[in-house]
Amino acid sequence: SPGAARRGGVGDPEGERDAGSSDVGSPQLGEDMEAYVLRPALRGRIVQCRISRDKRGVDKGMFPFYHLYLEAADGRKQFLLAGRKRKRSKTSNYLISLDPTDLSRDGDNFVGKVRSNVLGTKFTIFDNGVNPERKNFVPETTRIREELGAVCYETNVLGFRGPRKMTVIIPGIDDQNQRLRVQPQNEQESLLCRLQRGASQGLVLLQNKAPWWSYKSGAYVLNFHGRVTRASVKNFQIVHPDDPDALVLQFGRVAPDTFTMDFCFPLCPLQAFAICLSSFDGKLACE
Repeated sequence: SPGAARRGGVGDPEGERDAGSSDVGSPQLGEDMEAYVLRPALRGRIVQCRISRDKRGVDKGMFPFYHLYLEAADGRKQFLLAGRKRKRSKTSNYLISLDPTDLSRDGDNFVGKVRSNVLGTKFTIFDNGVNPERKNFVPETTRIREELGAVCYETNVLGFRGPRKMTVIIPGIDDQNQRLRVQPQNEQESLLCRLQRGASQGLVLLQNKAPWWSYKSGAYVLNFHGRVTRASVKNFQIVHPDDPDALVLQFGRVAPDTFTMDFCFPLCPLQAFAICLSSFDGKLACE
Protein backbone atom coordinates (compact mmCIF):
# COMPACT_ATOMS: atom_id res chain seq x y z
CA SER A 1 0.00 0.00 0.00
CA PRO A 2 1.15 3.61 -0.49
CA GLY A 3 1.07 4.10 3.29
CA ALA A 4 3.51 1.25 3.81
CA ALA A 5 5.70 2.74 1.12
CA ARG A 6 5.83 6.13 2.82
CA ARG A 7 6.82 4.54 6.11
CA GLY A 8 9.98 3.23 4.49
CA GLY A 9 8.72 0.35 2.39
CA VAL A 10 10.28 -0.27 -1.01
CA GLY A 11 7.86 -0.64 -3.91
CA ASP A 12 8.06 -1.51 -7.61
CA PRO A 13 7.09 1.12 -10.19
CA GLU A 14 6.19 -1.71 -12.58
CA GLY A 15 4.42 -3.74 -9.93
CA GLU A 16 1.84 -5.43 -12.16
CA ARG A 17 4.10 -6.84 -14.85
CA ASP A 18 5.45 -10.36 -14.47
CA ALA A 19 8.85 -11.22 -15.86
CA GLY A 20 7.78 -14.80 -16.52
CA SER A 21 9.14 -17.99 -15.00
CA SER A 22 12.62 -19.13 -15.89
CA ASP A 23 14.38 -22.42 -16.41
CA VAL A 24 15.41 -23.01 -12.83
CA GLY A 25 17.49 -26.18 -12.78
CA SER A 26 15.06 -28.01 -10.49
CA PRO A 27 16.16 -30.96 -8.35
CA GLN A 28 16.08 -34.22 -10.28
CA LEU A 29 13.83 -37.11 -9.30
CA GLY A 30 15.48 -39.02 -6.44
CA GLU A 31 18.20 -36.39 -6.00
CA ASP A 32 19.61 -35.84 -2.51
CA MET A 33 17.74 -32.70 -1.42
CA GLU A 34 20.41 -31.70 1.10
CA ALA A 35 22.99 -31.66 -1.71
CA TYR A 36 20.59 -29.66 -3.92
CA VAL A 37 19.87 -26.89 -1.39
CA LEU A 38 23.61 -26.47 -0.71
CA ARG A 39 24.66 -26.40 -4.37
CA PRO A 40 25.17 -23.01 -6.06
CA ALA A 41 22.60 -22.17 -8.73
CA LEU A 42 23.59 -22.91 -12.31
CA ARG A 43 25.38 -19.98 -13.95
CA GLY A 44 23.11 -17.83 -16.08
CA ARG A 45 19.87 -19.16 -14.54
CA ILE A 46 17.40 -17.35 -12.29
CA VAL A 47 15.78 -19.57 -9.67
CA GLN A 48 12.27 -18.30 -8.87
CA CYS A 49 10.85 -19.19 -5.46
CA ARG A 50 8.07 -18.25 -3.08
CA ILE A 51 8.13 -17.96 0.73
CA SER A 52 4.95 -18.38 2.77
CA ARG A 53 4.74 -17.27 6.41
CA ASP A 54 2.44 -19.20 8.75
CA LYS A 55 1.43 -17.27 11.88
CA ARG A 56 -1.50 -19.49 12.90
CA GLY A 57 -1.63 -21.43 16.15
CA VAL A 58 -0.07 -21.03 19.58
CA ASP A 59 3.14 -18.94 19.60
CA LYS A 60 3.22 -18.62 15.81
CA GLY A 61 2.51 -14.90 16.01
CA MET A 62 5.87 -14.50 17.72
CA PHE A 63 7.53 -17.57 16.19
CA PRO A 64 6.05 -18.08 12.70
CA PHE A 65 6.97 -20.90 10.34
CA TYR A 66 8.45 -20.04 6.94
CA HIS A 67 8.17 -22.39 3.95
CA LEU A 68 10.25 -22.04 0.78
CA TYR A 69 8.87 -23.37 -2.51
CA LEU A 70 10.43 -23.62 -5.95
CA GLU A 71 8.18 -22.13 -8.63
CA ALA A 72 8.08 -24.25 -11.79
CA ALA A 73 7.46 -22.73 -15.23
CA ASP A 74 3.99 -24.36 -15.29
CA GLY A 75 3.01 -22.65 -12.02
CA ARG A 76 3.44 -25.68 -9.77
CA LYS A 77 5.22 -25.32 -6.44
CA GLN A 78 7.82 -27.72 -5.04
CA PHE A 79 8.66 -27.57 -1.32
CA LEU A 80 12.36 -26.99 -0.63
CA LEU A 81 12.98 -25.75 2.92
CA ALA A 82 11.25 -24.74 6.14
CA GLY A 83 12.48 -22.31 8.77
CA ARG A 84 11.37 -21.23 12.22
CA LYS A 85 12.66 -18.95 14.95
CA ARG A 86 13.81 -20.85 18.03
CA LYS A 87 12.29 -20.05 21.40
CA ARG A 88 14.42 -19.47 24.49
CA SER A 89 17.47 -18.34 22.52
CA LYS A 90 19.63 -15.48 23.81
CA THR A 91 19.74 -14.01 20.30
CA SER A 92 17.55 -14.54 17.24
CA ASN A 93 18.16 -18.05 15.97
CA TYR A 94 16.42 -19.67 12.99
CA LEU A 95 16.50 -23.42 12.28
CA ILE A 96 16.29 -24.56 8.65
CA SER A 97 14.99 -28.03 7.75
CA LEU A 98 14.23 -30.16 4.69
CA ASP A 99 10.97 -31.29 6.34
CA PRO A 100 8.17 -28.82 7.19
CA THR A 101 7.00 -31.11 10.02
CA ASP A 102 10.45 -31.67 11.59
CA LEU A 103 12.07 -28.42 12.67
CA SER A 104 14.20 -29.71 15.54
CA ARG A 105 17.93 -29.11 16.04
CA ASP A 106 18.52 -32.85 16.49
CA GLY A 107 16.31 -34.05 13.63
CA ASP A 108 17.64 -35.84 10.54
CA ASN A 109 16.33 -33.04 8.32
CA PHE A 110 18.19 -30.17 10.00
CA VAL A 111 20.40 -28.56 7.30
CA GLY A 112 21.38 -25.18 8.68
CA LYS A 113 20.68 -22.21 10.90
CA VAL A 114 20.88 -18.43 11.04
CA ARG A 115 22.06 -16.72 14.22
CA SER A 116 22.05 -13.00 15.01
CA ASN A 117 24.12 -10.83 17.31
CA VAL A 118 22.51 -9.27 20.39
CA LEU A 119 21.45 -6.11 18.51
CA GLY A 120 19.92 -8.08 15.64
CA THR A 121 22.07 -6.22 13.10
CA LYS A 122 24.47 -9.02 12.10
CA PHE A 123 23.57 -12.58 11.11
CA THR A 124 25.70 -15.66 10.44
CA ILE A 125 24.51 -18.57 8.28
CA PHE A 126 25.76 -22.05 9.29
CA ASP A 127 25.34 -25.54 7.85
CA ASN A 128 24.46 -28.46 10.17
CA GLY A 129 27.98 -29.18 11.44
CA VAL A 130 29.03 -28.95 15.09
CA ASN A 131 30.05 -25.76 16.91
CA PRO A 132 33.90 -25.83 17.22
CA GLU A 133 33.55 -25.02 20.94
CA ARG A 134 31.93 -28.47 21.36
CA LYS A 135 34.50 -30.46 19.39
CA ASN A 136 36.02 -31.95 22.56
CA PHE A 137 32.63 -33.33 23.59
CA VAL A 138 31.68 -35.12 20.35
CA PRO A 139 33.20 -38.07 18.44
CA GLU A 140 36.35 -37.25 16.42
CA THR A 141 34.53 -38.12 13.21
CA THR A 142 31.99 -35.32 13.80
CA ARG A 143 32.29 -32.52 11.23
CA ILE A 144 32.85 -28.96 12.44
CA ARG A 145 30.26 -26.58 10.99
CA GLU A 146 30.87 -24.36 7.99
CA GLU A 147 29.88 -20.72 7.72
CA LEU A 148 27.85 -20.27 4.53
CA GLY A 149 27.42 -16.52 4.79
CA ALA A 150 26.91 -13.42 6.90
CA VAL A 151 24.50 -10.49 6.63
CA CYS A 152 25.05 -7.02 8.13
CA TYR A 153 22.35 -4.37 8.43
CA GLU A 154 23.59 -0.82 8.88
CA THR A 155 21.82 1.76 11.00
CA ASN A 156 19.66 3.94 8.82
CA VAL A 157 20.60 7.62 8.78
CA LEU A 158 17.02 8.47 7.81
CA GLY A 159 15.65 6.72 10.87
CA PHE A 160 12.87 4.15 10.35
CA ARG A 161 11.47 5.92 7.28
CA GLY A 162 14.17 4.99 4.76
CA PRO A 163 15.28 1.68 3.24
CA ARG A 164 17.76 -0.50 5.10
CA LYS A 165 21.36 -0.95 3.96
CA MET A 166 22.60 -4.55 3.75
CA THR A 167 26.00 -6.15 3.18
CA VAL A 168 26.18 -9.89 2.43
CA ILE A 169 29.40 -11.90 2.48
CA ILE A 170 29.64 -15.50 1.26
CA PRO A 171 32.48 -17.96 0.54
CA GLY A 172 33.80 -17.82 -3.02
CA ILE A 173 33.34 -20.54 -5.67
CA ASP A 174 36.27 -22.43 -7.25
CA ASP A 175 36.77 -23.42 -10.92
CA GLN A 176 34.81 -26.64 -10.34
CA ASN A 177 31.81 -24.65 -9.07
CA GLN A 178 32.48 -25.88 -5.53
CA ARG A 179 32.05 -23.51 -2.59
CA LEU A 180 35.30 -22.66 -0.81
CA ARG A 181 35.16 -24.10 2.69
CA VAL A 182 34.99 -21.57 5.53
CA GLN A 183 35.27 -23.56 8.76
CA PRO A 184 36.28 -21.18 11.56
CA GLN A 185 37.81 -22.74 14.66
CA ASN A 186 37.31 -19.52 16.65
CA GLU A 187 35.55 -16.14 16.49
CA GLN A 188 38.54 -14.40 14.86
CA GLU A 189 38.28 -16.69 11.80
CA SER A 190 34.55 -16.00 11.33
CA LEU A 191 33.20 -14.28 8.22
CA LEU A 192 32.05 -11.26 10.25
CA CYS A 193 35.50 -10.77 11.82
CA ARG A 194 37.18 -11.21 8.44
CA LEU A 195 34.84 -8.61 6.93
CA GLN A 196 35.61 -6.21 9.78
CA ARG A 197 39.36 -6.39 9.27
CA GLY A 198 39.19 -6.41 5.46
CA ALA A 199 40.46 -10.00 5.05
CA SER A 200 38.16 -10.75 2.13
CA GLN A 201 40.38 -13.04 0.04
CA GLY A 202 38.34 -16.00 -1.22
CA LEU A 203 35.07 -14.30 -0.26
CA VAL A 204 32.30 -12.67 -2.31
CA LEU A 205 31.01 -9.32 -1.08
CA LEU A 206 27.47 -8.29 -2.08
CA GLN A 207 25.31 -5.27 -1.23
CA ASN A 208 21.71 -4.21 -1.49
CA LYS A 209 20.81 -2.07 -4.49
CA ALA A 210 19.90 1.42 -3.31
CA PRO A 211 16.26 2.26 -4.11
CA TRP A 212 15.39 5.67 -5.50
CA TRP A 213 12.68 8.05 -4.35
CA SER A 214 9.66 8.22 -6.64
CA TYR A 215 7.65 11.42 -6.32
CA LYS A 216 4.92 9.78 -8.39
CA SER A 217 4.29 7.00 -5.87
CA GLY A 218 5.62 8.86 -2.81
CA ALA A 219 7.89 5.94 -1.97
CA TYR A 220 11.32 4.43 -2.36
CA VAL A 221 11.21 2.10 -5.36
CA LEU A 222 13.21 -0.62 -7.12
CA ASN A 223 12.37 -2.34 -10.38
CA PHE A 224 11.37 -5.87 -9.35
CA HIS A 225 10.10 -6.61 -12.89
CA GLY A 226 6.61 -7.33 -11.58
CA ARG A 227 7.75 -10.04 -9.15
CA VAL A 228 6.96 -7.83 -6.13
CA THR A 229 3.57 -6.14 -5.86
CA ARG A 230 3.45 -4.64 -2.35
CA ALA A 231 5.70 -1.99 -0.82
CA SER A 232 7.48 -3.20 2.32
CA VAL A 233 10.55 -2.29 4.34
CA LYS A 234 11.53 -5.96 3.91
CA ASN A 235 11.76 -5.74 0.09
CA PHE A 236 15.34 -5.74 -1.22
CA GLN A 237 17.66 -6.57 -4.11
CA ILE A 238 21.22 -7.84 -3.63
CA VAL A 239 23.86 -7.09 -6.28
CA HIS A 240 27.62 -7.13 -6.89
CA PRO A 241 28.99 -3.73 -5.77
CA ASP A 242 30.95 -3.31 -9.03
CA ASP A 243 27.95 -4.27 -11.19
CA PRO A 244 24.67 -2.99 -9.70
CA ASP A 245 22.71 -4.39 -12.66
CA ALA A 246 23.86 -7.97 -11.95
CA LEU A 247 21.06 -9.11 -9.64
CA VAL A 248 22.03 -11.95 -7.28
CA LEU A 249 18.94 -12.06 -5.02
CA GLN A 250 15.65 -10.22 -4.83
CA PHE A 251 12.98 -10.59 -2.19
CA GLY A 252 9.64 -8.89 -1.74
CA ARG A 253 6.04 -9.04 -0.66
CA VAL A 254 3.16 -10.08 -2.92
CA ALA A 255 0.50 -10.72 -0.21
CA PRO A 256 0.32 -10.20 3.60
CA ASP A 257 2.15 -13.49 4.26
CA THR A 258 3.55 -14.38 0.83
CA PHE A 259 6.87 -13.24 -0.62
CA THR A 260 8.84 -13.97 -3.79
CA MET A 261 12.53 -14.90 -3.63
CA ASP A 262 14.52 -15.01 -6.87
CA PHE A 263 18.23 -15.79 -6.85
CA CYS A 264 21.10 -16.88 -9.05
CA PHE A 265 24.77 -17.92 -8.97
CA PRO A 266 26.80 -17.83 -6.72
CA LEU A 267 24.04 -18.38 -4.11
CA CYS A 268 22.56 -21.76 -3.24
CA PRO A 269 18.91 -22.15 -2.11
CA LEU A 270 19.88 -22.42 1.57
CA GLN A 271 21.97 -19.22 1.50
CA ALA A 272 19.23 -17.27 -0.30
CA PHE A 273 16.52 -18.47 2.12
CA ALA A 274 18.71 -17.68 5.14
CA ILE A 275 19.38 -14.12 3.93
CA CYS A 276 15.61 -13.63 3.54
CA LEU A 277 14.94 -15.05 7.03
CA SER A 278 17.29 -12.40 8.44
CA SER A 279 15.12 -9.75 6.76
CA PHE A 280 12.05 -11.00 8.67
CA ASP A 281 13.75 -10.44 12.02
CA GLY A 282 12.79 -7.36 14.02
CA LYS A 283 15.88 -5.15 13.86
CA LEU A 284 15.05 -2.34 16.27
CA ALA A 285 18.64 -1.10 16.10
CA CYS A 286 18.31 -0.52 12.34
CA GLU A 287 14.85 0.96 12.08
